[in-house]
Amino acid sequence: MRMEVDRPHPRKLGWLGTTALAMGGSNQSVFLIGALVVGQGDILGQGSAAIPLLVVGLILSWMALPGWTELILMWPNRVGGIAATCGEAFRPYAPVLGNLTGVSYWWGWIPTCGLTATLSASAITQWFLPGVSVPLVACLLIVIFVAINLLGVRWAANTAIFIAGVSAALAFLSAIIPVISGRVDWHQAASFHLDTPFDGAFGAITSAMAGLYLVGFAAPAFEAAACHVGETIDPVKNIPRAMFASAAMATLYFLVLPVIWLGVIGPKGLGEDLATSLGPTFAPLFGALGKSAAIGFMMFNMFHGTLAPLTGVARTLSQLSEDGLLPETFAKRTKSDCPWVAIVITAAAAIGFLLIGDPIWLIAAANFTYLIGIALPSVAVWLLRRDQPERERPYRAPRGTIGLGLIAAIVWGISTIVGFQQFGLPTVILGLALAYSGAALYAWRKWMDRRKAGIPGVGRSLHLKLTGAMLIVLALDGAGYYLAVQSVNAEGNLPLVTALEDIFVAVAMLTITVGLVLPGMIANSAVEVAKAADRLATGTMADFSRAMNALATGDLDNASARVDFVPVVASSRDEVGEMAKSFNTLQQEIARAAMGLAGARDGLRSARDELRENNTNLEMRVVARTVELETAHKKLIVAARRAGMAEVAIGILHNIGNVLNSVNVSASLLDQRLRTSQERARNLTKIATALGDDTTELGRFVKGDVRGAQLVDYLTKYARHADLERDQVLAEFDSLIRSVDHIKQIVSSQQSLARGASLVETFDLVEVTEEALRINGTKITEHGITIERRFGALPAVVADKHLLLQILVNLISNAVRAVSERNEQPRITVTVEQDPTDASRVVWQIEDTGIGISLENMSRIFESGFTTKSGGQGGFGLHSSALAAERMAGSLRAHSDGVGRGARFVLILPSNAVGETSAMSVAS
Repeated sequence: MRMEVDRPHPRKLGWLGTTALAMGGSNQSVFLIGALVVGQGDILGQGSAAIPLLVVGLILSWMALPGWTELILMWPNRVGGIAATCGEAFRPYAPVLGNLTGVSYWWGWIPTCGLTATLSASAITQWFLPGVSVPLVACLLIVIFVAINLLGVRWAANTAIFIAGVSAALAFLSAIIPVISGRVDWHQAASFHLDTPFDGAFGAITSAMAGLYLVGFAAPAFEAAACHVGETIDPVKNIPRAMFASAAMATLYFLVLPVIWLGVIGPKGLGEDLATSLGPTFAPLFGALGKSAAIGFMMFNMFHGTLAPLTGVARTLSQLSEDGLLPETFAKRTKSDCPWVAIVITAAAAIGFLLIGDPIWLIAAANFTYLIGIALPSVAVWLLRRDQPERERPYRAPRGTIGLGLIAAIVWGISTIVGFQQFGLPTVILGLALAYSGAALYAWRKWMDRRKAGIPGVGRSLHLKLTGAMLIVLALDGAGYYLAVQSVNAEGNLPLVTALEDIFVAVAMLTITVGLVLPGMIANSAVEVAKAADRLATGTMADFSRAMNALATGDLDNASARVDFVPVVASSRDEVGEMAKSFNTLQQEIARAAMGLAGARDGLRSARDELRENNTNLEMRVVARTVELETAHKKLIVAARRAGMAEVAIGILHNIGNVLNSVNVSASLLDQRLRTSQERARNLTKIATALGDDTTELGRFVKGDVRGAQLVDYLTKYARHADLERDQVLAEFDSLIRSVDHIKQIVSSQQSLARGASLVETFDLVEVTEEALRINGTKITEHGITIERRFGALPAVVADKHLLLQILVNLISNAVRAVSERNEQPRITVTVEQDPTDASRVVWQIEDTGIGISLENMSRIFESGFTTKSGGQGGFGLHSSALAAERMAGSLRAHSDGVGRGARFVLILPSNAVGETSAMSVAS
């Protein structure tokens, strides 16, 4: 059970930060050179031949690099490098194989962390803190780098960029300065001598393989850049760039620098403390400060070697935990996505190794597991190319490089068998124990998962039985090896002892293969077959039996079986693989039978339906055809009636226009008479005013009955009233005439609609909307209705202007009538805007605060002739409006929450309303 699947990581790293973190692998060449040249502790040196061995290790890493890049980018959301990616790559073969690869890889880096911290601490105490304990300073360095990592990967990357900048600059100077100053003895740099433990070809092979075995540490300079794929921005682009940049730096450290240093300080100088012996490579430029530069070079390079395992390698544990291959605790992350448990465990292990002195035999045992961690990914790439060629590969390794990577893995395996033996039996046993520790953690995780699932923690497992048997074989083999070696006198028989040791190492490696890998593959295939059998028994086969019973009873509806075919993936090419293929064939045959049953059921249903149809009364078919003909006839009548109604309406409106013209003439005559009366009234006003002020007898005579001031007031009011009456009458007639003209245009448009014509023009939407409001202006003013306009930025529209005007007039008229019947804050909101979801359409919304529409009437308001008016009057407005909208490839919808809650009509038209679609709809 996997705790989390593809849990994402924040991508914060660029290729430069990834490359800087990977340089912690290149720097390991610095402390390998001394061990290879003169030897340390129990390991024999290889002399100056250590330099070609470094070059061979470099070449092997270059051979594996393209395949590693292809592998990690197949799962670009993961962290932990090539070994952690094997958790997915080996899942179809054996999950425990991914666990073995990842844990072995992690163990291989642990001594590096402690050893580089010790070397850095030694330089610091020698120059800055004399008298302070070196292990104490080394532990403090590890704690400091742990704290930096806990702040997040970006902090670690920025720290690595600074350290890498200093160390790379000093490395280039250490290579360039001696060449420019002429201090390189090129003859000495090209002279190589191999020290052997005993004479003969077998002694030379043993010595070379022992050196090559340690040179496996050249690979970290290449693969460390793969530890942060899931945290790198644009990994498909940046990860290959980072890996090849790291490989270039590795070439500097493992090829250029060793050759130049050999030519400057010789084999003896390479075997001494490089912090002091590398001074001559800097002296031509720095003078007396050359020794300080050498110490700084060593110190910054060792800083890198301490930082890299805590940053990248620790993520291998967290990724394997998320894959369900290690205990869940290892996967815990902080809010900054830092796998803090894995980092702390890595630091604790490094400090433990540091405190016991990081002896050479411990480094050799760790290197045994590291070689497993870098060899198996090359095998994984090869298997994926062979078994899953169609799988997506964002980066594809060039032709032939997958085979080269497999060859490199084989060479690393041979160097382990032939070179591992000289470190002694305890070292071999420790290496095996480190490799098997992953299997113990895997078993613990499975035990916990089973307990969570409510089943016994330990089950009967073929894998457990085979692995237990192999462990017993390994113990017996170790005992036999010990007795054999003890019984042989090493003096004079060193080749024989060496051969026995090599045989034991080979058997130990086979034990890992037979005890972990093969049982895991067999058990995985068996589990997959068991799961498929259970799915088949409880799924397709059970459904198939029920379907056959239903078919026998004539229940065709239940005579079906689901096809649940999940092929068994078994990659082993043996009897287990053949069993999986046979089981897949069985599943396919059952699936075909289930599909055949479905075909038979459908055939029976079709035959039954056809029989029922043939037995149907022929008279019913005639009735159905008659109904179809009557419906078609009614449609023709309705269409003809619509066209006729348009003609009649034109005639009626023409007659109304004639009458209105006559009335208009009468109104003009009335206007003339009113003007004459007004003129006379004005003259009388003047006379009355004069009389009012006259002191003659005539004035007094007139004032006897009528006062002059009263007469003036009367005539003035009369004139004003006459003006108002005249203006109102003329305005009413003008409005009526305009309304009739508009209606004639609309009816003419309807007539064109019935004939299939379209009067298309380009016009302004605001003007048309305002015109519709003006047509209804009298009623709006009469009822005191507030008009709220919401006009957005609108394009010019190509459409039938008169059809659109008809729709808007009808909708506004309906809204006016609705709000006038309610008499409570009458308001009509008219909104015109571009459709926010489609810029090629325009939307009108006419919303009122009127009486609303009942729910039972919502489904009928667009029907021809439907009306809620008394006496059956009206009923054509909404129907004709919907037809007009349909004509212009638009739609008209109505919304209302019921009586007393107002209504809203939505008209949608395309900006280029030329064409016909059926778009009338009603929404409640």
